[in-house]
Amino acid sequence: MNAEADAILPSRFNQEKAAGGVSRVVIVGSRIFNVRLAKLLESQADLSVVATASTPREALAAPNEHGAEMTVIDVDFGGTAQGILLARTIGERSPGCAIMLVCGALTETVAKQLWVYGADSWSVISSATAKSAAHVAEAVSSAVHGITWVEPGVKRAMAGYGPRPRSLDERKLFVFDAEQRSSAA
Repeated sequence: MNAEADAILPSRFNQEKAAGGVSRVVIVGSRIFNVRLAKLLESQADLSVVATASTPREALAAPNEHGAEMTVIDVDFGGTAQGILLARTIGERSPGCAIMLVCGALTETVAKQLWVYGADSWSVISSATAKSAAHVAEAVSSAVHGITWVEPGVKRAMAGYGPRPRSLDERKLFVFDAEQRSSAA
């Protein structure tokens, strides 16, 4: 990469890792979510929780302020599926920071929001996976290195909407048309 790109993109894309090869992680969610996940990740030698955020303002600032390589976000932070919209904004503001969503209950609303607003570069894990330090560490490590992973149940739920068009506008239109057809029936 050239020097200009290195200045814009956080360290995930640089060749050198943080001291000792540790990946810097920001956690975004309620205080309880943040504390539980931070305690879980403490045991992982190659991960360092550099910040937690329990407000949208903190969440938007933390990845760049702390040079995070990964932001882990509760899907339902701020309301049903609101973490997805926050993830989009963080992704735009911190393009070198990988995004991982932790999905509590996979409702139809969450699946639809992921299908419409989710990015192919995000990893999505369930809250059950988030209870295992080893599973979270493996998923975070993979995502930091550009390998995304979406749990099979989430993939199945999203597949119910059919092939995913590349354009956000096309996805929104598809869902709108489907809702119009079902309300007319």
